[in-house]
Amino acid sequence: MKKSHFKPIRKHNLSTILLLLIIIINVSNIFGSKLKINFSSSALYPRLSMMDTDENMHWRSLLSYDQKFGSRLGVDALFEYGSENDHFRNPFRVHHLTADVKLWNHQLSIGRLAIWNALQNARVDGARLNINTKKLGTLSLVGGLKAVTDFSDTLFTDNTYFMASWSKGRIGKNLALSFWIKGDVDEINPYAGLQFNTSKFGVRISNALAFDIGETKLNYAKIRLSKRFGDHTVGFGYRQKRFDLWKQFEDFTDLIGISPTITLDVNSILSDNMLLRNQLSYRLGENGKTFLVSSLNYNKLYASVLGGFEGENMEYGIILGASHKLKSPISFGGSVALNALDHGDFAELESSTGAYGWIGWQPKEFIMLKLFGRFSNNSYFKQDGRGGIIINVAF
Repeated sequence: MKKSHFKPIRKHNLSTILLLLIIIINVSNIFGSKLKINFSSSALYPRLSMMDTDENMHWRSLLSYDQKFGSRLGVDALFEYGSENDHFRNPFRVHHLTADVKLWNHQLSIGRLAIWNALQNARVDGARLNINTKKLGTLSLVGGLKAVTDFSDTLFTDNTYFMASWSKGRIGKNLALSFWIKGDVDEINPYAGLQFNTSKFGVRISNALAFDIGETKLNYAKIRLSKRFGDHTVGFGYRQKRFDLWKQFEDFTDLIGISPTITLDVNSILSDNMLLRNQLSYRLGENGKTFLVSSLNYNKLYASVLGGFEGENMEYGIILGASHKLKSPISFGGSVALNALDHGDFAELESSTGAYGWIGWQPKEFIMLKLFGRFSNNSYFKQDGRGGIIINVAF
């Protein structure tokens, strides 16, 4: 596998990046039209982490940019600048950046593509061509290389990606077939997927299946059946995601997977402003695990209770929350949570509590500021209290 590394941009000044973005926006205003910009920034102190870290504050800023140039060309982008975390080492990240060209009824996109659907989630540096037809549906072709969002480690930039998919229908009644390949210089891994939504005899059916062709294994499955009875909706679900631990950590040689889960849920509209949700889940396996979550929403009030057991272990808890908006542009809210884990005779009862409160200020529709604070009594974290600020601006 080819190994190449870009130099980290950790030393780049934030003002330089902001200046570059300002220049791009001003140039685009001269030649483009219908500009849409959304900016969001947040900061949290002290940093929430279960491990020692040199940084006491966690912060991030997101900028989304969408603009049309005439009737056939558009640019769409999502940038991030923030502190180091478990996923990114460098502060500047490009999640999405494409130039989209309309070719009659078809569309060509070039740049950093975000591939997100019911079957997969990937970011690719390459091109995508959507061929749209009225009677035969849409054919989508994607080709490129695996993207490195923060430009920190280009070890896998020789990993190729190719996808061909066909879809037809509308939301609630559609069918999609996909075939994609992930590969490098050593091997090629082909996959196939099926996803559809339909309704028969008043029963809504949703299905998503992905297969690893090379290893002839089911990679992902999510199936749901639901039917409405007046103000009540009953649903039955099945989900399974393959996870081979030995592929993530070389020290593990035995295959350890995630057992499939079966769910039964009932949602009830009790009045115009009251909704009750109940979901019972059972994870198959040697010991099995049962979990029940019930929640009630009434106007701006929220209550949820949960309980579960696995062997001799039992877990239960409750969450209470509320929010309120004054006539002025000020709103506030908060929640409290109580949880406990009972190990039976094996160990003492473990409990945790948490509280969350916030106050928001929105003087205009396009700007919002929120101050928040959290407190938790949890043995997993070194710090019990933390607070922060969130700013959202849209143009």
